[in-house]
Amino acid sequence: MAQLNPYLNFCNNNCREAMNFYKDCLGGELMLQTVGEMPAMAAQMPPEMKDSILHSSLTNGDITIFASDLNREKAVNGNTVHLCINCQSEDELNSFFTKLSAGGKVTEPISDMPWGAKYGSLTDKFGKHWLFNFQKN
Repeated sequence: MAQLNPYLNFCNNNCREAMNFYKDCLGGELMLQTVGEMPAMAAQMPPEMKDSILHSSLTNGDITIFASDLNREKAVNGNTVHLCINCQSEDELNSFFTKLSAGGKVTEPISDMPWGAKYGSLTDKFGKHWLFNFQKN
């Protein structure tokens, strides 16, 4: 079954600080991946972004929070929290993506990502931001 997780975007390059704070509060295992650790991504970014958090996850039991310093649009109240569905199969990812994009706007079509997943994003017809991820083996 798919899993729904919050995905937080930070606009002041303080994802690392925030996620460490959440780890102190909630416990669990924290994973941080910087832009500089992904050469293909780093090549597309200004050099001062190399230490920015590309993707992070905090996991403790059934709690998983994802976060990043990167945001495709100017951060304003309302677009800094996304709903991320981690799918169990590529078919599930495609089905959810197709249905939720109806009447909405695809912001990133489903494609292969450098972290070994299929990924896509959209804003639904109600203005809610969705991320879809299927981690391949």
